[in-house]
Amino acid sequence: MTKEQISPRQLTFLVMSFTIGSWIVLPSGIDAWQNLWLLILLAMGQSLVFAYLCLFLFRRYPGKTLFEVHEIVYGPVIGRLFSLLFMWFFLQIGANALAVFVTLLKTSVFTATPVLALVIPWVITVVYGCRRGLEVIARCNEPLLLATVGLILLSVFLVLNIFELENLLPLFNLPLPTVLWNTLGISLFPFGQNVVFLMLLPQVNRPQKVRTAIFWGMLAAGGLLSLLQFLAVGVLGKTGELFVFPTYEFYRMINIGQVFTRLELIPLLNFLTMGFIKIMLCLYILAVGTAQVFNLRTYRPLVFPLGIMILFIAQQLYPSISLHLEYIKFVQPFFSLIFSLFLPLLTLGVSFLRGGARQETVS
Repeated sequence: MTKEQISPRQLTFLVMSFTIGSWIVLPSGIDAWQNLWLLILLAMGQSLVFAYLCLFLFRRYPGKTLFEVHEIVYGPVIGRLFSLLFMWFFLQIGANALAVFVTLLKTSVFTATPVLALVIPWVITVVYGCRRGLEVIARCNEPLLLATVGLILLSVFLVLNIFELENLLPLFNLPLPTVLWNTLGISLFPFGQNVVFLMLLPQVNRPQKVRTAIFWGMLAAGGLLSLLQFLAVGVLGKTGELFVFPTYEFYRMINIGQVFTRLELIPLLNFLTMGFIKIMLCLYILAVGTAQVFNLRTYRPLVFPLGIMILFIAQQLYPSISLHLEYIKFVQPFFSLIFSLFLPLLTLGVSFLRGGARQETVS
């Protein structure tokens, strides 16, 4: 397959969009609602450590995707089994984001619209973008991300008349186990899901800038998400933990001179853009990974059937928002920990034990 090239700056932007993704409207760690904006900062530091450890794989095998590393380290049979496990993980991430998209639109805007009428145009657009390739995805992402960042920063001024500092207090009034558990959960979702970029790093045209690009993307996305939750807590107070989509709800409360009111279109636009990029990246990585596992010349014929599969999995795994919330709270931390940390570290450890020759180091 012909490798497309993206720049480190485009990689940073893709990491930002992927991290913001669906978390911008359906955050994890609601149990620590008043302190959620602080826990994001703690989780961001923890996730940078995870990312640094996982990037050792790329430094040890520069120019190789995660699936190619699996075959080098474990051999063709066991390596492909590991890759198939990760394919399920990538599929689940895309289905998760698509399920959030459907639920948000069905409960807020298009309450009487059939689900298929919402998702079919969405899937067609995502499939088209994936078939055009990574370079097109990266170029499309840049204006979408800049618009999202601009809307988030604009929100600071929109909520000045309804923001209450008292809503932020008390700080860290939670038991230590609750703080640690929610911090771990946030470090894995959304930050830990960036393990998917181990499939894209060989396509960066300046590999020596990869680590810096990844870290800056995670830091910028974490700062924006922390700011957004800071505003949401300051506006909604303790009642925010009662809402399924708290970010959406606090925008509904904006009222500036009876002129600018009910600006819930802002979080919808933010999620439609960032969720679009996240699902498209998942589908692209899934198609490219499948082509590598089965030694196909091109990934493009796989895009449409895999897009339909993501749609089917989204409907089967997340049939209701209550089950989706339970999954995020009780299952996702364990599930993500396996793929975001344990399996990459296992691969790295086996690589060292086998004493494979280290290739040219990429910092």
